[in-house]
Amino acid sequence: MKSFLLSAALGLGALALVNLCGPYTGVFLPVNRLSLLGAGLLGIPGVTLLVLCQGFLL
Repeated sequence: MKSFLLSAALGLGALALVNLCGPYTGVFLPVNRLSLLGAGLLGIPGVTLLVLCQGFLL
């Protein structure tokens, strides 16, 4: 349980960091249910997956 909460916190922090660095990198992730769920359940790999999916789709 402890490692899941740590992974979820790191994922949500990574999502926030991607959006904070967005003006410099041009990469923005919308904060909605899907992105919060992906970042919360999968952690940093989930945020990486969201960034890659956005790059391929847009």
